[in-house]
Order: sequence, then structure tokens, then C-alpha cells
Amino acid sequence: MQHNDNTIKKMNIPTNLSLNNTETEGTEQPFDPEEILKSVEVDPYADIEKPPTAIEIHGANISPSFTLGNFSMLIGKAKSKKTFLLTGLAAATASNGWALGCIKGVLPFDKRAVLYFDTEQSEYHLNRTIKRVLRQASDLSNFRAFGLRKYKPAERLKLIDFAVNNTPGVGIVFIDGIRDLLTKGINDEEEATSLTSTFLRWTAERNIHLVTVLHQNKTDVNARGVIGTECLNKAETTLSVTIDDFDKDVSIVSCEMSRDLPFADFAFRINEEGLPEPCDLPENPNARPKAVNPDQLTDEEHFKTLGEVFKATPAPKYRELWQAIKVVFGASQVRIGDNRAKDFLAYYQQMNWITKDGMKYKYNRAIF
Repeated sequence: MQHNDNTIKKMNIPTNLSLNNTETEGTEQPFDPEEILKSVEVDPYADIEKPPTAIEIHGANISPSFTLGNFSMLIGKAKSKKTFLLTGLAAATASNGWALGCIKGVLPFDKRAVLYFDTEQSEYHLNRTIKRVLRQASDLSNFRAFGLRKYKPAERLKLIDFAVNNTPGVGIVFIDGIRDLLTKGINDEEEATSLTSTFLRWTAERNIHLVTVLHQNKTDVNARGVIGTECLNKAETTLSVTIDDFDKDVSIVSCEMSRDLPFADFAFRINEEGLPEPCDLPENPNARPKAVNPDQLTDEEHFKTLGEVFKATPAPKYRELWQAIKVVFGASQVRIGDNRAKDFLAYYQQMNWITKDGMKYKYNRAIF
């Protein structure tokens, strides 16, 4: 949809929310275990209605992957175009319309307000990101975006808490990215538990959906740190964005985990106008469908691969090793690219199946 320059100039990113007078301050009630347990006891005979959906992913089926009262996690390596996907999700919900050909915003009529928080981009780059939302959406009257880069982690969290609790009709909240809400870092267990508990409180008390963004590790496909593990355990849906091994212009979106019907993979690329647009999934007839991540293969398949690699080259160096992994998988009709081969190598080290000895690697299992 086309927008004139005057419309774009009206977009701003307010960052001056007060840190005071949130609805949640000063209202803490005495902890009464008996009364609390009564209020949360599950009645096995009750018929509980399915919660309303904020976003549907359409494909071979319709996946209600983002429902009110839950949160989701978007993961991907740096530069995998996670934020481009996020602008599509935000545009679909802001206008209750379509984005990327398969994403449909379906927020209830009384839950149409959309909040978008960015924790890391400069004002210029964030404004450019939000204009991408504007250019993809038919209506942004219910959409507000905030840049929190200049604040401390605890202040960012309090600002988001204020907005969530003081925005009438809020239905969905986007946070890009949650690592910057942590003071002690991604591996502090107490802080990770506290943050995910805050996510669960927001979604339950305000009956909203929350979309969080977190990087994957550089050396494997797991979400970063203890906070990634905590979110993975609590999220309704975890979706990943990966650059295709054979076409670097294509990003593939996959459903890594869902408590409901998972959606089928879909792909997008960035067009000449700098906007994400849908594209066909890359054709790769020799690849085993979806079996391209280390945790999607059995240990026996991994051992067979490593046996062949180290039988041919007993003490390979790093480059020789990942290239050999790539070749062996290709010979077994599983094509993987350079980066994915390195992911497999890192996975094998993590499992202690291989170890580094100086500049070379050794296999810690017998080769038959």
C-alpha cells in the first residue's frame, strides 16, 4: 500500500514514558496460600474456551500459533533478518490484515492496540524499521513504537511494564530483543526466571500475546543462554529465521516448537524497496526434508557420519573437518551448506564426541 510523505513524517517514536505511577505499584496483596490455591484449582469438568488468536499462519493448514494469554519467541542468528519478519508480524496485527502472503492479524475488536519496543537500534535505524511497518500496513492508528536503547535494563523493563498496564485495549506486544532487559546477563538463572515470570504475568493479567526476540548461539542453533532455555520452556510457539544455505538472499521461517498445530515453513526475501516479500521455499530435491539441524538426526546417524569422516582423515584440522562433514552428508543425500556444517562440528564438540587436540581434532569413539 502506498503512503504519502506527510503520513510518514507523522510517525514518531516516543521515549518519555514516566517511570512513576504504574498501576502495579503499591497494590501488592498479602500472600494467602489457601485463597490463592482456591483461585487456581483446576476443575476437570469445566469447559474452557480456547483463547482468542492474535496471529494466524496460513499454509497447508491454519496455525493459531499466537494466542492471547501466551508469549512466543523468535530466534535466529545475527543478520538472519529477524527484525524484517517482526515488521511483517507487526504490520499484520496493526491493521488486522495480511503480511508476507501467509501471516494474518486476527486480534479481537476490543484488543487492537499494538505496542512495539526496540532495545538496541539507534533512533535513525529504528525509525527506518518502523517505516517498514507503515509501508506494509493499511492502518497504523492503533500502533505505537518505542526506542529504549538509551535506558538501563531495569528502566527498560519498567517502561514496558508501564505501557503494557496503561494502554487501553492492548492485544499484542513486540520486544526486540529481550537480552537487553537483563542486568546480569543471559546466563543468570535467577534473573532469567524473574524475566520469564514477568512475561507470564503480563500475558495472563492483561490477556495479551507477547512476541519476544532473542539471538541464537554463534556456534549452534540454540537460543542464547539460560534466558533462551527458560523462554523455550514457557513459550507457546518458538519460530526460527535462518538464511538458506544455497541462496543467501532467502530467509526461511520454521516452527521449532508449538503447543498447538505447527505451521509449515515459509520463506521471504527483501525486495528492491527494502521490504520483506514472500518467495518460494528453495528447491533442494536431494535434501532430506527438515533434517538439517543436528538435533533432528539420531545419534546413530551422527556416529556414522563421524566414523566416515575420521576414517578418511584421522586427525583433521578445523577447515578439513567441517568440509568433510559437508561432503559425507551430501553423499548420504542430505545437502548442507558451509555454515550448517560448522554448526554440526560445534554440536559434536558440545556432545564431547570430538575434541580439539592442538590444531587438530580427534574422534572419541571407536571406528569400526
